[in-house]
Amino acid sequence: MGAAHAARAKPGAPHPLMHRTETVDYAIVLEGELTLVVDRGETTARAGDIVIQRGTNHAWANRSGKPCRVAFVLIDGRFTDGL
Repeated sequence: MGAAHAARAKPGAPHPLMHRTETVDYAIVLEGELTLVVDRGETTARAGDIVIQRGTNHAWANRSGKPCRVAFVLIDGRFTDGL
């Protein structure tokens, strides 16, 4: 996440750990809640929710003050020239 090729945090970014990877990601929230931060907004996923993202510039934040358990499945992918 902190690698130079993945890190996308710039001054004024919505979160200091913004990053993107060449993967299709499935995040399944098992317990608690987790906020997904993207370039233009954010959403909170709660137990039972599934988030699917395709190379999205993003970060995760647990703002609940309680533990959160998430299962992540990352499937290898490639960015297209336009990304």
